[in-house]
Amino acid sequence: MDEERVGRRMLFVAWLLFFGLLFAFFYFYERPAKNTYQIKNGAMIINADRQGHYVLDGTIDEQAVEFIVDTGATLVAIPENVAEKLGLRHLYPITVKTANGEVTGSLTRIDTLTFGQFTLHNVKAIIAPASNDRLILLGMNVLSQFTITQQDHRLEIKH
Repeated sequence: MDEERVGRRMLFVAWLLFFGLLFAFFYFYERPAKNTYQIKNGAMIINADRQGHYVLDGTIDEQAVEFIVDTGATLVAIPENVAEKLGLRHLYPITVKTANGEVTGSLTRIDTLTFGQFTLHNVKAIIAPASNDRLILLGMNVLSQFTITQQDHRLEIKH
């Protein structure tokens, strides 16, 4: 009887360990990895995250923000909640076509936008309505000012 009880307990512990390891695997696998980037020879090299996105830290008017590189966005697009925190002004309404259809937001101007060692002034942007995201789309009005190459899950941005 004791051997049977010990056997059941060992089986129970083995299942607990198995499910614990399974939980840990999926918890850390689904968690986005923090993007890494480096500055080398005047270029910024960004490694893709697990979803293949290029995310980088920067500033708008000297306030810390996170950008996601989006070559499909015409303009820098700032979620409304982030724009409010940054104190950006709504200049006038503008309608743009997105992957999800037409969206009417507000045009704004950013005095100073920085990422890596790059600084731009008087940057046109759109404030996107009803977006709860924290990431700002770094659109082609900024990206077109640089040479961009992508290879092996790395994006290189240089002047």
